[in-house]
Amino acid sequence: MGLGNLLIRCVGMTVGAQVGTRIAHRIRPRPYPGPLRELLDHPLRMRYRDPVSTLGPFGIGPGETALDLGCGTGTFTVEMARQVGSKGRVHAVDIQAPMIDAARAKVESAGIASRVSFHHCGAYRLPLERDSVDVVVAIASLSEMPQPLFALEEIRRVLKAGGRLAVSEEMPHTGYALQRTVRRWQQEVGFRYGGLRGTPFCYSLLCFKDE
Repeated sequence: MGLGNLLIRCVGMTVGAQVGTRIAHRIRPRPYPGPLRELLDHPLRMRYRDPVSTLGPFGIGPGETALDLGCGTGTFTVEMARQVGSKGRVHAVDIQAPMIDAARAKVESAGIASRVSFHHCGAYRLPLERDSVDVVVAIASLSEMPQPLFALEEIRRVLKAGGRLAVSEEMPHTGYALQRTVRRWQQEVGFRYGGLRGTPFCYSLLCFKDE
């Protein structure tokens, strides 16, 4: 077998494996693998997922209450806690205990643990009061859920009137959901479209709860 044919075969196998993995995820969505959690903070990912740049358009302000839904290792939790300030509150939610542990360690290392409450739970029943949250951020997490509409209904419950939801997806994630899919989910639950930022590779959709 020549070198050219070998390269073609290797590329084909890689593409085939990616397609197979993504199809399997579509059939049975599941959380990001815990053993691979260190990749969430990999420098290559941070080149397009810088927390300040990612969260900036969501308008998180001092004194607000924010929800980091699917907080993972706390990459964005730390920056959210900085943005809400000493009078604000961040609720960090993840269904995997090892992720919560990693996020808690990161927040404590940053010296802002007093601003963050951690919740080891799923997205369908959040341990938060109705109309208690100003902004919800779901970064590469909504598409991991078998029932995203259930999660969006629960998000509507905890959001204040006029509150905002930012759903952000990235193509390297095997559960990547298309912009039109996420927008349809948001509209089905009654959110008002607020805008799109980014590219198909990595984008964020902002929407609002009007009442």
